[in-house]
Amino acid sequence: MRFWILFIIFLALLAFLAQILSKFHLITRKMRIYIGIFFLLIATSIGIFTFFQDQKEDKINELAQLFLQGKNLVCQVGAQNIETNRTTFNFISGTLTLMGKENSDYHRKTIPLKSCKLNNAESH
Repeated sequence: MRFWILFIIFLALLAFLAQILSKFHLITRKMRIYIGIFFLLIATSIGIFTFFQDQKEDKINELAQLFLQGKNLVCQVGAQNIETNRTTFNFISGTLTLMGKENSDYHRKTIPLKSCKLNNAESH
């Protein structure tokens, strides 16, 4: 949210600058239209990027919640699928990763949460 406020303020300042430059005939009306289209394209691109980033973040948050609720996740590590759960892995919230517990076969193995999905056998 803070990013959007700063971005809107930045665009408003640039629009104000374009108006002043236009008033003093330093840029033409046609140039001002091109600048406006350029800013509109930038704003649209940022909006689309933010939308997809939010979707990824929601997916990762959902996976973290499922893991913390005791559900089994299947994670793709290279060509290997590893079934993870709270008995063999710890959730590291700062890095959004799963780290193998000391008493498991996966001791010190780190798996990014984004490479995981809910175990299909458990979702039915």
